[in-house]
Amino acid sequence: MIKYILAIFVITTILSTGCKSVAKFPIDAPSMGNLEDGLIGKWKFEEDTDKRNYYEVVRGGSYATDKYHVFFWNRGGTNPTYEGNVHISKINGARFINVPYWENNGKDAHFSNAGYFFLRILQVNTDFTKMTTATVHDTTMRALNQAELKQRITKNINNPVFYYDTVHFYKMK
Repeated sequence: MIKYILAIFVITTILSTGCKSVAKFPIDAPSMGNLEDGLIGKWKFEEDTDKRNYYEVVRGGSYATDKYHVFFWNRGGTNPTYEGNVHISKINGARFINVPYWENNGKDAHFSNAGYFFLRILQVNTDFTKMTTATVHDTTMRALNQAELKQRITKNINNPVFYYDTVHFYKMK
């Protein structure tokens, strides 16, 4: 099975620019059958201008066993600015990562879950050390229920204009 969760690392791009392509629901529930523990570790986002930043993927321990917990460390890898549980969904052979999207609640400095955005895995190399992903781009997803969301993604799965922000990742040694 292909190792593909690393794509969540597009998070920094989406969080820094704001995301309008957010759904209220994930594509589906987490599944133990979609886990790839080879993804556990530290990863770099090629397009990041600060080469000391990285992502860390963990599973188990104090975190859920049916999904991954991801941290993004910025400021040269010293400041954890994002963390969340993500999971993989499969639609017609394509793999998508369900990533929680956080928004400021407007009352104080706290953030709350405002839904999910989705990353399609485009390519993974044979030793699972490099990956390319694209973000689903559909600004109408927030109005859909979970069944309608999955149907919309299924209908547009091979439509290139349904995606944007191609991102590349590599595993740290």
